[in-house]
Amino acid sequence: MRIMPIVAGLGLLLLPAPFASAQSGGQKAARVKVEFVDPQNYTDVGQYGTDSDRNLAALARHLESEGQRCVAEGNTLSLRVLDVDLAGRNEWWKAGYDLRVMREIDWPRIKLHYVLRDAGGAIASEGDASVDDMNYLSRSAYVRADAIRQLPYERAMLRDWFERQFCRKAY
Repeated sequence: MRIMPIVAGLGLLLLPAPFASAQSGGQKAARVKVEFVDPQNYTDVGQYGTDSDRNLAALARHLESEGQRCVAEGNTLSLRVLDVDLAGRNEWWKAGYDLRVMREIDWPRIKLHYVLRDAGGAIASEGDASVDDMNYLSRSAYVRADAIRQLPYERAMLRDWFERQFCRKAY
């Protein structure tokens, strides 16, 4: 198993992301680390090259953002992304270019392993997750507002998972 480190904007693939951003009151933000394990073997992360790199960078940014929103101050969250299968499928069209077509049978799926550590470094929660959304097409109206961003269905799916897994447990 190979972990591929990547730098956002340069080609991507792993993003350790300590959130040391400035917050009001001098508080520290949650620390989030995202690793893509063997991304070249993922089920579907877009067309190889620029498209797949851009999609992985977008996923990393979103995972980091959700972690910052949901993980309690002082805790750290490590996410190892093991597989990605984006919503829809690329299909070749008459015009000579590929187009991602959304159908009921091609729902988004992401497999990952997470480790949540408390401020003292002890493991508070750990597990494997298979995050998927078989009803992703029913979100069309919901994701329309997010459609200007990359991967709106995957973003909505991950937002819901973070809400269930980490946000609600914070109080």
